[in-house]
Amino acid sequence: MKPALGARLAFSDLQLQQLEQMIRSTVWSWLLAAVGGLLCYLEYAAGPDGARVQAWFVVYGGIVAVRLGLWIAWALRPGMRANPQAMVLPIMASNQVLALSWGVLSVLLRHEGPAQAEAILHIAMVTVALGGAIRLSTMGRAAIAYVVLILGPLVLRDIWFGSSYHLAMALIVTLIGVYTLLSSRELSSALHEIQAQRRRNAELVIALRAENERSSAARRTAEEAVAARMRFFASANHDLRQPLNAMALLAQTVHTVSTERAVKEMSEQLVACADGMTDVVDDLLDITRADAGSASPQWAPLAIDELVRECCRPHQAMAAAKGLRFETAVEPCMVHSDRALLARVLTNLLANAIRYTHAGQVRVDGRIDDGRLRLRIEDTGIGIAAEHLPQIFDEFYQAGNPARDRRLGYGLGLATVKRLSDLLDLRVAVRSLAGQGSVFELHLPLVDAGASDGMGDAGRSVPALPTALAARVLVVDDDRDSLQALRGLLVSWGMDVRSASGIAGALDVLQAGFRPNALVVDLRLGSQAGGVQAIEALRSSLNDAALPALIVTGDVGGDYLSAAQAAGLPVIVKPVRPSQLRAFLGHAQAVRDPV
Repeated sequence: MKPALGARLAFSDLQLQQLEQMIRSTVWSWLLAAVGGLLCYLEYAAGPDGARVQAWFVVYGGIVAVRLGLWIAWALRPGMRANPQAMVLPIMASNQVLALSWGVLSVLLRHEGPAQAEAILHIAMVTVALGGAIRLSTMGRAAIAYVVLILGPLVLRDIWFGSSYHLAMALIVTLIGVYTLLSSRELSSALHEIQAQRRRNAELVIALRAENERSSAARRTAEEAVAARMRFFASANHDLRQPLNAMALLAQTVHTVSTERAVKEMSEQLVACADGMTDVVDDLLDITRADAGSASPQWAPLAIDELVRECCRPHQAMAAAKGLRFETAVEPCMVHSDRALLARVLTNLLANAIRYTHAGQVRVDGRIDDGRLRLRIEDTGIGIAAEHLPQIFDEFYQAGNPARDRRLGYGLGLATVKRLSDLLDLRVAVRSLAGQGSVFELHLPLVDAGASDGMGDAGRSVPALPTALAARVLVVDDDRDSLQALRGLLVSWGMDVRSASGIAGALDVLQAGFRPNALVVDLRLGSQAGGVQAIEALRSSLNDAALPALIVTGDVGGDYLSAAQAAGLPVIVKPVRPSQLRAFLGHAQAVRDPV
């Protein structure tokens, strides 16, 4: 069984849309057709062709009624509205039949009518042809057939009459017909281009939506990767610091108690290795935290001249060992920054300056310029070639260390400087020439003069304390290696030391009669309470709330560390450096036995 003609006709989406619009406007086209037919009937009904015109008008009225019926059926039946393909054949057929009826009228009017009647006839037919051509513009041949069926017989009729009036009308109608068909074609091209543009836009929207989904998925993957990397570094950081701490303390103990030169040199190398590994761990963690956005500066006023002196103090010996002059000239003032992060930046820049300077000097100077402190770290070292300057802040990039000599660092120092400088808005800049040294420059915001005057001694460091150390120390750490190493170091300094792996053991030591001058407690004590709670319990047992206590930890963040800082306890991050430990014990002795 063959499919119906309407089903076999293939129509584009644009043609179906125009067909639907044609159906929607049927009422207005029906009204125009009815009025035009009625006017022509009234003009010619009383003439010699009246009988034929009357018969035509009856048939024409039936055609117009059928078109109106099709519109009513479409309007009242949702199924037909949902399937415009089903209306293709009836609508197209009715259009062509209507056009044919107008062409038949021209054939039936064999006698020339009055000028008014002829004008109305021509105007009505041209109007109907124009309206139909516009509505059928995308239908191609259907539009041509519609116009030719209406205007073709009219032009032939005018030529047949042959008068100058009719010949002029034939020319005008022909030109109008050609213009109508050309305009219909242009309109069809424009509509097709619009449809194609809509299709391209729809494809673009789909592509953009897919790209957005891919970008969102990639962003989620990246965020999950950063979070996983943070968790890994947090865990690895703690686990790496424990053996590093034990190794460094044991090496320092060997260096202290040994009298053999070879052993002392070897222990010094072990301490240097531990310090280098600690620097790598610190740099990696700082970079990771800065990249992940989890490093939150603790903004506060601070005395920049004193911070510079603190940062320079451990580097002066290294500079002297290399025969370098080490100078500082920083204008005393208060700046607004994070003390710990700024110290990290200065320490890395100073270490780099000394490491790559073999003769001459390293100089730190600072002066106020345009409302900010301009701090410069200048050296007379090997310098940096211009082609290397854009990459010096990249991780693991070392322009002056192609052989990857670990004694020249690991290529993380300046990367850390850049991350932390961006975080603190230090606007780090560098000027350097190969063989002529380098200048690194930082810009720090000043504290308002009024706020600085009202601070008193806030933000300034405590004066140097006596070198006498606390004699009796209680050490609490659940890591056996760290506990034994720290105990051994303190014993080598001539102290009376007791140790315990948890709170219960530490309380037993106190019950046995030991009365410490200071406590050194690990931040995390396994599944037991944290170091803060341990210190509170020990102070309570001794009835001494002011007993000096130090927290040591392999963590650089987290709730435990926040609790220790909130309690006002000093914190040293493992590996514990002997100089830091001696500074705490000296402070503890000074507090307990002031001069």
